[in-house]
Amino acid sequence: MNGVELSSGAFSNLVRFRYQRRYRLAYLSAVVLSLVALVIRLYLPASFGERPLLLLFLFPVIVSAMLGGLGPGLWATAMVAFVTNYQLIPPYRSVAIASIYDVLQWTMLIANGILVSLFSEFLLRARQRENAHWQQLLQTRDKLRFSETLFQATFENAAMGLSILAPDGSWLKVNRKFCDIVGYSREELIGRRFADITCPDEQSTDADFMQRMLAGELNHFSREKRFIRKDGSIDWISLNVSIVRKTDGSPDYFISAIEDIEQRKQAALALNASETALKVAQRLAGLGSWTWDLRTGKHNWSEQIYYLYGRDPNLPPADYDEVIRYFKPESRQRLHAAVALACSEGVPYECELELQGHGERCRWVVARGESLRDEHGNIVVLHGTVQDITQRKQAELALLDAQRAVLETQREAGLAALNLMEDAISARQDVEVANASLRESEEFKRAILDSVSANIAVLDRYGVIVAVNRPWQQVADDNADACGQSPELCGVGTNYLQVCLQASGQGTLEIFTGLSAVLEGRLPRFTYEYACRSGQQQRWFAMVVTPLGVAGGGAVVSHTNITERKLAETALVESEQRLRLAQTTANIGIWDWHIASGKVQWTSELEAMFGYAPGAFPGDYPTFSQRVHPEDLAELEQQRDSAVAAHLPFDLDYRVQLESGDIRWLNSKGGAHYDEMGKPTRVFGICIDITERKNTESELKLWAQAFENAEFGLAIADAQTNLFLAVNPVFAAERGYTTEELIGKPVMMVYPPDLIDQIKQRIEVLDTTCHGVFEAEHQRKDGSRFPVMLDVTIIKSSDGKSLRRVAYALDISDRKAAEAALRAQTDALQRFNRAMVGREMDMIALKQRINELSRQLGQEQPYPLAFLDGTEIAPQPDALP
Repeated sequence: MNGVELSSGAFSNLVRFRYQRRYRLAYLSAVVLSLVALVIRLYLPASFGERPLLLLFLFPVIVSAMLGGLGPGLWATAMVAFVTNYQLIPPYRSVAIASIYDVLQWTMLIANGILVSLFSEFLLRARQRENAHWQQLLQTRDKLRFSETLFQATFENAAMGLSILAPDGSWLKVNRKFCDIVGYSREELIGRRFADITCPDEQSTDADFMQRMLAGELNHFSREKRFIRKDGSIDWISLNVSIVRKTDGSPDYFISAIEDIEQRKQAALALNASETALKVAQRLAGLGSWTWDLRTGKHNWSEQIYYLYGRDPNLPPADYDEVIRYFKPESRQRLHAAVALACSEGVPYECELELQGHGERCRWVVARGESLRDEHGNIVVLHGTVQDITQRKQAELALLDAQRAVLETQREAGLAALNLMEDAISARQDVEVANASLRESEEFKRAILDSVSANIAVLDRYGVIVAVNRPWQQVADDNADACGQSPELCGVGTNYLQVCLQASGQGTLEIFTGLSAVLEGRLPRFTYEYACRSGQQQRWFAMVVTPLGVAGGGAVVSHTNITERKLAETALVESEQRLRLAQTTANIGIWDWHIASGKVQWTSELEAMFGYAPGAFPGDYPTFSQRVHPEDLAELEQQRDSAVAAHLPFDLDYRVQLESGDIRWLNSKGGAHYDEMGKPTRVFGICIDITERKNTESELKLWAQAFENAEFGLAIADAQTNLFLAVNPVFAAERGYTTEELIGKPVMMVYPPDLIDQIKQRIEVLDTTCHGVFEAEHQRKDGSRFPVMLDVTIIKSSDGKSLRRVAYALDISDRKAAEAALRAQTDALQRFNRAMVGREMDMIALKQRINELSRQLGQEQPYPLAFLDGTEIAPQPDALP
């Protein structure tokens, strides 16, 4: 309309306004034009006075009928019938008609008026139907344009990378997120192949999957893989590929979705590495960790615990009653008393215990334990470590045996000297033998001390070092070299209390106080862990001070290197921190449900998904089930329980209804842990918020339904290949096809062969203008042709390249038939008018002839019409002679 495109609502209002205005104008014109025709007829020359000239009054009828249809046409017919009968047909000013010829003309006038009114009503209704069709077409076009815009925006702004690939693996279309993930621009990707960014060692796997999809063995596949970014770096992605086929089953194109999982993969690898490092550190240190839930009686062991206790790792952890039987009776009593005190009062413990031996082998461990309390102050969990100290204990026992042997030798030597006083030579020999034995015992004792890996020093009651082993002296020498001090600073004869008091660093005061308390007998044992830096090396030591147990008093100081254990504990903390960071970054919530107790543990991310503040979730299963949407709860529990019973993992989508009334979609993946009887004890897993993905899927389904159920023919074609990508059922049925017969076929198959060149030229113009409306002909499957009105819109890429053509096709066969009928009626009316005008001219010529004959005979002229005189009327071919 003059270059301005109207919306469907504006078009409907415009049509309604014009129709109402023309309808009122038609009734008014019926009255006015009838009166105008009467005035014209009355003021014609006098020679027409005796004839009504009814042809003149057909014009008001035609104009009124064309403007308003049947009603105004019949009203105009009635007006002219009355006016001509009353004013122009003799006898004048009367409704009677005297002449049969006038009756015939008057009847023909009324008949023509009725015919013109009926025909105009038919044309008007056909036009109204056409306007209604155009109104529906415009509404559908507006909806589909909005749908296309929404689909394009959804594809472009999707939270994951989306792309469309040709069967050969080259990209046809990619969204912005896809470009951000791979590091290429759209221009750089279009035309390339997916294999160009795939790591070489994974290209064969991708090719195998795609060949199986092309062969029809698979419809989609998912995998995690590595790809090469534009900058050369290699990242991990989660790849999902599905195939779209043509109506004949042949491949059309691939749809791929990728998600960047590099951070998650790195976090998983780092976590696995840290766990492996922790296991290695525990194995090297002979250290195992354990936990005991007092509420459920459940035990958790690290791998090293199984080795220390000699239990099969394939079995579950032993309970407390079985563990206590692993120790010898004396150790068992001490351990039981320490555990009972920790369970009742929360007192931490550290016990050196002897395990039951296998044959002549005997093993010693240090068992340490602490308690954890709940929010009410009740002791609910015990946890601790078990460390193998067999080598150290054997060295200590060997040292004690050597000391006892020396004392026994000394006692026997003294008795021998008293009993054999009279034999000086024998006594002297016995003394020499005893002294030699003593020297051998001292050398043996020294050898044992030097073989112990711990740094050991013996102090007298005043804190003076009286003996050290070789590891102690070696550490003293290393520290002296690193700090530029004298090695004698911690050697024999040095007051170790003064050394501790004068040392700088954290914990020196605690060490001095604890050491003094042991030397003075106020403390039976003192332990302390501290850090020590030697040059560029950071180390940790565990200091243990015990009384010497001799009459003169004193203490034994032992420093054990625990650097490996500390590094393992630090690695474990860092691993847990990285896991927490991965959960927060990826918005993944973790849950753990203990079936027996009904206790549910959630991370803060999962609490936020269910609308709880951090720490507000009460931790029970009924609270969780209340938040699940009532329509999804039964199916969720049935699918989860079925998977758990079959010992399979589960992957479920369900809705949760927050306290505010909002609905969220969650995806839950998980599995179960089973006891030795195969009964599930725990169900655990993760949750991911997929609300945006679900909303997008619903909107796409809605627009797909609008496309399928539209009342007009709709078709989408590829702008490069000119093949149908999609057609709705109406479009296919109007052309005698099914949708499967058209999708994937050339667009030109619905056009007659003689119009193909013309249509190609029209398409070239449309690719430039992006939109056009024109009439054409389509050919049905049976070869018949019918006219259509086409509204075509071109969808282009950001670089201006034509991608899709969206066409709205309207069958205008009825309109074309109406136009042909209108032309035929118009031609018939024109022929009738020409015939009537000819008859009038013949009558005028006849009257002139009669008047002429009357004048020649000297009689009065029967037709005294002034305008006939001097007017020469050519006789018509069928005029009377």
